[in-house]
Amino acid sequence: MTPRLLFVCPDISEPSGGLKQIYRQVDILNSYGYTALVVHQKQGFSPQWFDHETPTTYHYLLHAELNNQPASKPQWYVKLREAQFSKNDLIIQDTDILIFPEVFGPRITEVFSSNFKVIYNQNCYQALQEFPIDVSAKKVPYNHPKVLASLVNSDDAMGYMHYLFPKHPTFKIRHSIDTNQFQSATHKKKQILYMSRKNHADIKQVLQMNSLRGNLAHWELIDIDHFTHADVSKAMQESSIFLSSNLDEGFGLPAIEAIASGCIVIGYPGKGGKEYFKEDFTMAIPEKNILLFAKKLEEVIKQIEKNPNYWNSQTDLGRNFVAKNYNEMLEKLDMEVAWNFILEKYNENIDA
Repeated sequence: MTPRLLFVCPDISEPSGGLKQIYRQVDILNSYGYTALVVHQKQGFSPQWFDHETPTTYHYLLHAELNNQPASKPQWYVKLREAQFSKNDLIIQDTDILIFPEVFGPRITEVFSSNFKVIYNQNCYQALQEFPIDVSAKKVPYNHPKVLASLVNSDDAMGYMHYLFPKHPTFKIRHSIDTNQFQSATHKKKQILYMSRKNHADIKQVLQMNSLRGNLAHWELIDIDHFTHADVSKAMQESSIFLSSNLDEGFGLPAIEAIASGCIVIGYPGKGGKEYFKEDFTMAIPEKNILLFAKKLEEVIKQIEKNPNYWNSQTDLGRNFVAKNYNEMLEKLDMEVAWNFILEKYNENIDA
């Protein structure tokens, strides 16, 4: 049988690469003929910062249990709230497969315990954050018989999962970067992009050091943190430099989108980004080496001041690398392999 695939997704209004990738997974699965849905909490919630026609449904109680939302309230309040907000909840069937982000940790196997699960683990470094230090292997969902597999997004995450859970089926789903949307302008502006929600203290210090040395006088600094998806691509298209402040990231989408946009990318690869932070077209900085980070930014600024086109050959290499290794064909191939395995394993368990 072919079950419904329900992707549990937090109600995040602010731009979030992880949320957008959940929508992306659902869209692709539906294009293959599966019935896949995004499951939000609040009726009518829909992210407004990117365009989509993704099928969405809602389940207040599922999210309330995952987040332990009303636990601190009196029971009468809890019951009233549940009755008020859950009356139109999707009816989840025992045959549905529930797909959870890794951040819900121990609660993944606790909610709808009779259903089979998949974990969409977009940041392996958050997979254990809800567990105690002396966590038992029996308590993690990756060893639970109802969890069919995990999906990750980088070689680094694959290594992490294989080290901790060698018997647990884990599949890498390569992100596809739309190089038609993320492309380079013919003439780049003297703009430096960064994302303040990612390790802002380091970026601030790197920019302060360059300001004190007089390097930023003719440059515009742009924080893309709250930008829509379209505004991000436009800013990257026009800008010369992107500062990557990734640390413990499963993959790190903004940096690779900047590479696809012809930006000079300087900064921390952030674990998962090591696979695309190639020395031929990026400047990788060891994590927390703020002085080297500031010096490399100064070096690039001065080279651009002398010759705005000096980096063109390297950024062309970067764009070609992204187009070759992170395209829709490879993404769909990865998804096909993963979901063929998951559904075969699901049917074996159903028939047993």
